[in-house]
Amino acid sequence: MMKSRLLLEKYISVAVQKALKEQEVAQQKSEKSMYLVYRFPGLKKQLEELMSPAFGRYIANINIVAPKPTTFKIDLINSQIFYVYYLGKGEYMFKISGKKYYAESLGDLERASDAVTALLELNYAPTEVKEETAPADKGADLGPELAAANTPEAPAEEEVPEEEVNV
Repeated sequence: MMKSRLLLEKYISVAVQKALKEQEVAQQKSEKSMYLVYRFPGLKKQLEELMSPAFGRYIANINIVAPKPTTFKIDLINSQIFYVYYLGKGEYMFKISGKKYYAESLGDLERASDAVTALLELNYAPTEVKEETAPADKGADLGPELAAANTPEAPAEEEVPEEEVNV
């Protein structure tokens, strides 16, 4: 009983450290892909108002797609997109799922925020592709003492009845 408890504590510790490292790497990738946010302070302010100050966690990439009006394509982590238009004189417009929302209007900003939330709820699957390892290597990153505890069980095979063929 004591041995299994120690094994469980060790497993949890390793799993937490691994999750924190993955989260840190993901944050660094999102910061690199969002250099435009730092080049355009007005865009950063609008994204903070639209989503939250932690908007970087939900954005995979930002690109400029048109010069006039300056149009930014925002790629979310689940492969959904929306657009932000700079209309001039500090005014912005959001185009989300084909609908236009003006940032100056508080009602429009709230509806735009709800629309982004709806986009994030659709097909939530981060676009990062994780490398698949062979089943024998699955426990290698946890250390040799925990590798045995992480071996997958073989799925039970189902019997498929043969269909009768009428001639």
